[in-house]
Amino acid sequence: MKTGLERVARALCELDANPPDAMIGGKPLWRDYLPEASAAIMALREPDAAMIGAGTIKAAEGVSEDIGGIYRAMIDATMEGQPKAPLSDP
Repeated sequence: MKTGLERVARALCELDANPPDAMIGGKPLWRDYLPEASAAIMALREPDAAMIGAGTIKAAEGVSEDIGGIYRAMIDATMEGQPKAPLSDP
């Protein structure tokens, strides 16, 4: 299974219209995108209000052990850019 960092690096590589499995200098091309991938992931390290709201709603559905589902809901909220519910400051 590919790590999240590798998946992001591959996605960035493909975004530049490059095949991520291409080899450059004896290494996969996607590895050249690791610094950008790392920066993107670190930018999401602190959840925003929309992410917190979406994660809270998903956890309240009664399946709080569904960490993957909560995580996906939080990322989906970031991609939508809108909170899922009214939030108060923590």
